[in-house]
Amino acid sequence: MKDQCLVGLLILSVSIAVGCAREPDSRQAAAGDDTADFIESAEWQATLEPVTFEAWQEELVALHGQVVVVDMWATWCLPCIERFPHMVELAQKYADQDVEFVSLCLDDRDDEDSIALAKRFLTEQRARFPNFLMDEVVTQAFEKLDLLGIPAVFIYGPDGSLRYRLTGDDPNNQFTDADVDDAIEELLAAS
Repeated sequence: MKDQCLVGLLILSVSIAVGCAREPDSRQAAAGDDTADFIESAEWQATLEPVTFEAWQEELVALHGQVVVVDMWATWCLPCIERFPHMVELAQKYADQDVEFVSLCLDDRDDEDSIALAKRFLTEQRARFPNFLMDEVVTQAFEKLDLLGIPAVFIYGPDGSLRYRLTGDDPNNQFTDADVDDAIEELLAAS
């Protein structure tokens, strides 16, 4: 079992390295052309606040009164990395509305290199919303969050109830960026 986990981690590491070596898409290239944006990005550094599961529940309670979009991700999850820029775009789109975007990183809390990579990724993505690191053993974090895998997006209504649980748990029913967009719009229209 331990050997299978090590092989899996090696494969994920190679996937991340290959994914990171790709050419930036046109949106990234265009954003990189603006010197002021580059300087601003270089000065701002993302934070990654460690949070236990119990403290995470308190954070969610503190956000009652608005739509809350939680993106659960990790640096070893290539689909998470690919989907994350859309969350940043949505956070900018809904900045003046009652929608709060939050990321919950599920990297291994004891792996300093992964945590550094996660912070660097958040900084590069300009994820200027609250970013948390699940401060639990990874397997226990997945169990407590009732997740089989990531990426996952949980969307809470203003009353604090979980209204949308978008995961890849069912291979025949994968969520899309459009599903996230539609869920946010539906909750805003109902408010």
